[in-house]
Amino acid sequence: MVDRRVEVVARLKALEDAAAPLVTFLQNANAVQELRADKQYNLQMLNDRYQIGPDQIEALYQYAKFQFESLSALWGKLTAEILMQNWDIALEELNRLKEIIDSKSFSSPLNQVQSRIWLMHWSLFIFFNHDNGRTQIIDLFNQDKYVTLTTKLKVSMFCY
Repeated sequence: MVDRRVEVVARLKALEDAAAPLVTFLQNANAVQELRADKQYNLQMLNDRYQIGPDQIEALYQYAKFQFESLSALWGKLTAEILMQNWDIALEELNRLKEIIDSKSFSSPLNQVQSRIWLMHWSLFIFFNHDNGRTQIIDLFNQDKYVTLTTKLKVSMFCY
């Protein structure tokens, strides 16, 4: 597992580096506004002005796909640790997922909110069984990004 992890992290880093020029371009709102409906123009403009070609576009696709697959694997690992009742390792996996969910840009805000809700759901198994769980559940649920979710969940429960 350790060797596999090193291999996966190295692949992720390589894909991230290969996709970096296109990611930087996409984070620049002014540059993105230069894009037009004409695909050929866009490809030529990206190549001429930003040195972004088909290789970087493919790299971004592979990077996004790899991140999605990695995130799914992390959810699976968290679930497995919970089922095996390895509460310390499950807590580490929960924190790793939380960092990714809070820092990663999702395809839509709804997907990010859904991931946070699932994180809160799975965290209950860990926090109610971990020695320091009572304190940590309070810490998690009182963070700004999660307080609004708990408030909305409470409101929606009373509305039904």
